[in-house]
Amino acid sequence: MEPDILTTGLDLILPCWNPSGQWVESLIRHYHELTSLMPEVPVQLILVNDGSRENFTSQHIAWLEAAIPGIIIVDNKVNRGKGYAVRSGVKHARHAYQVYTDLDFPFGVRAVKQVYDALCQGTDIVAGERGEAYLRELPRKRRMITRISRAMNRFILRLKVDDAQAGLKGFNRRGKDVLLQTEIDGFLYDSEFIYKAGKYPRLKMSTVPVLCRPDIRFSAFRTKLLLKELRNYLKIITSTNIS
Repeated sequence: MEPDILTTGLDLILPCWNPSGQWVESLIRHYHELTSLMPEVPVQLILVNDGSRENFTSQHIAWLEAAIPGIIIVDNKVNRGKGYAVRSGVKHARHAYQVYTDLDFPFGVRAVKQVYDALCQGTDIVAGERGEAYLRELPRKRRMITRISRAMNRFILRLKVDDAQAGLKGFNRRGKDVLLQTEIDGFLYDSEFIYKAGKYPRLKMSTVPVLCRPDIRFSAFRTKLLLKELRNYLKIITSTNIS
């Protein structure tokens, strides 16, 4: 059963898989930075463990529960993918607005507030959008893949957001209903979300410019993952089931 929706506040959904380093300390610090930045806004943190096999233990959970009031931890025992994890977290949402981003807050906490502010102004879905500066920071192979992905989104899927894969999105209840219609479990759920949202003319979508933190490290795309996401991309193209 879906929890009762409160009239104000923010649910912050963070998917997590095999987190690295001192991630608990980092998460606690970012959470308190965000709540200090938005002292008047109730913030519910929803952490989704997507079947981690490393560096996610009962001790980590205990530290988080002691440091973050009311944290909700969704513990999926099997790794299903980022899209599945985000949907799992969204199902526990209880506030008027939801934002999801990555565990390490790659765009900082101010970007989360920017998205929340845009939602409060009446936008149904808000997407973080990384500019050319982001592309210049990427390793050569990943930069090429990102450029191709953006071109395909623009000319094939005709998405209303060029940078659909930025790991920062926010939405109200109307946007939430669309997000929960997505079926892709992997990374391309982001593009599927924007694609499905574009089928609803009355949905208001906007973007906020974001910059990566200077200490962020970019991971490489493995060939196996690329092939899997290509199949997911074809699934989006052939999808006509918009309820």
